[in-house]
Amino acid sequence: MVFSLISLLMFYVHDEGSAKVEDVEKVENVEKVEKVHAEYIFDPCPAMPMNHASTIAEMPDRDILCAWYAGTEEGARDVKIYASRLDKNTGRWSEPRVIADTPDRSEGNPVLFVSEGSGGDDDGDNEEVWLYFVTIHGLGWQMARMKYAVSQDKGRTFGPPTLFRKNYGWMPRNHILRLKNGTLIMPLYHESKRYSFFMRSTDKGQTWQDAGSIVSHPGNLQPAIAELDDGTIIALMRTWGRRGKIWQAKSHDQGITWSEPKELALPNPRSAIDMIRLKNGHLVLAFNNSETKRTPLTIALSENDGETWPYLRDIEVSEGRFSYPSLIQDSDGLIHITYTYKRQTIKHAAFPENWIREKIQ
Repeated sequence: MVFSLISLLMFYVHDEGSAKVEDVEKVENVEKVEKVHAEYIFDPCPAMPMNHASTIAEMPDRDILCAWYAGTEEGARDVKIYASRLDKNTGRWSEPRVIADTPDRSEGNPVLFVSEGSGGDDDGDNEEVWLYFVTIHGLGWQMARMKYAVSQDKGRTFGPPTLFRKNYGWMPRNHILRLKNGTLIMPLYHESKRYSFFMRSTDKGQTWQDAGSIVSHPGNLQPAIAELDDGTIIALMRTWGRRGKIWQAKSHDQGITWSEPKELALPNPRSAIDMIRLKNGHLVLAFNNSETKRTPLTIALSENDGETWPYLRDIEVSEGRFSYPSLIQDSDGLIHITYTYKRQTIKHAAFPENWIREKIQ
């Protein structure tokens, strides 16, 4: 278990600085954990004044890898993709290191994915770790092109980048989904046209085919997807409206076609969200519970396939921007989130499902 040898800590998010720690407690069983462990992945530093849009994945050896983009400011030519690794034995994050850098061009929106067969196996000798990201070839994200790089050593190093598609404005943000039948669904969005679309792979990501799209008014971006028990894929999207709600659509044919999108009651301030399906079938959503601000950052739980979200728990509540969450559930059942902390650093927290249940909205 990732945190079996370290303390889980109760944290309070009202402070401007690092997490306030109380009630240090050793745990051995995740089902008995009722508190949260949280920390900065790295301390804010002048060399990396802007940090944003993290992605998180569990590696084949059960370490946790986080990647994000950082530089002087978003879109600047010195922006690179960085990564840090949470060692399962020590519970410590490694120093950030560059894993993708196109000279004199800005990188962005990394997405990590572990190839089929990992499943938290201890050896994981044959699994590849993929890094998808974009490089800006002009002014702004609308001139970005998607690339990918592959790691053969559990995310410790990555090979040279390869162009994924020549299209401008294609953007990744959230996790690739592996369906029960092995088909991969890649959620994407178009930066300038403001709609979500998907690609499918039936050969473990060696080739990708166009699938369906989701068009709405106002627009939607950055879809997060999960497969339900009956094979339905549910997608939740960020809005492009000034005072909007989270969009939802569903697919009953493995992403080839999608239902008409509808707005949920959950607000969205034009900021990224993420959603995962837990091993017990429940859905967990991370979003900014506001129509206008990127605070609070809230965790929601649904026990009925996203029909309702009765359990809400804030993970950040102070003034500032706490945004672009990335979620996973590790091999032992613990939920992990990384997110942008005021653009100064990337913050990580880990908690069990029962922590979300402590407050009902």
